[in-house]
Amino acid sequence: MAKSIEQTIKQCRHCSKKTVHHRASSKTGLIMFLVHIVLTIVTAGVWLVLLLIWMLLNTKIGGWSCQECGK
Repeated sequence: MAKSIEQTIKQCRHCSKKTVHHRASSKTGLIMFLVHIVLTIVTAGVWLVLLLIWMLLNTKIGGWSCQECGK
């Protein structure tokens, strides 16, 4: 999966300024979506369960960081 950077403007909790916040994310394309659908059908749903577990274990919760203070 390709890595990308998401950006948004938010009010920072630490420095109390409205700044650009960023986080790393992984985006998948249509082909990978179709591969996951085919694997889910072929394995009778087992692939979907494994994929959900993998996604939960690898999800970074609250990954936004302020460009000014870094928190």
